[in-house]
Amino acid sequence: MHHDAGLTLPTPLEVLFVDLDGVLVDFHRPLARLYGLDPDALDDQAWAEIGEWGLSIPKDDLWQRVQAEGAAFWAELPKLPWTDALWAACHQAAKQVVILTTPGPFPESAAGKWQWVHENLHTQDILIGRPKEVCSQPGHVLIDDRCGYGPKWNAAGGLLVPLQRPWNPTGYAPETIIAALQR
Repeated sequence: MHHDAGLTLPTPLEVLFVDLDGVLVDFHRPLARLYGLDPDALDDQAWAEIGEWGLSIPKDDLWQRVQAEGAAFWAELPKLPWTDALWAACHQAAKQVVILTTPGPFPESAAGKWQWVHENLHTQDILIGRPKEVCSQPGHVLIDDRCGYGPKWNAAGGLLVPLQRPWNPTGYAPETIIAALQR
């Protein structure tokens, strides 16, 4: 079931949190390349699996491979096709926009993520860590490609808006979220 129907966000939107990997940053194509896979040759099923590597699908050397690339791996990740439009729409809709991202289990990840945000989004409004739901309260919205954060985020009073990705097929399409932010 796709959420292609309308999306209504709270108004006024006090604080809007935005995840990085899979939402604003293309983490998954470079990750596939680390394993010698051709991102352009992968179907949705393969992407769904890659999206779960290290989460529900064990990939024993995942973080070692990524860590070996250093902070530059994170700092040099490409934007997703909708990144600039989504980021601009976030700022139209909310008084405060904050990046909320979980790092890989090593300091190079946090350093590279901070550098990426500073260079690509020109902000220092970034929180790196977990659990994400400690940032949730009424009026706080989180855009994330992981619907798994939803129950705890929503239970704390906020609203999680899931972004549709192959590993999160029931989320909202990027253009649906952008349109809702622009209302």
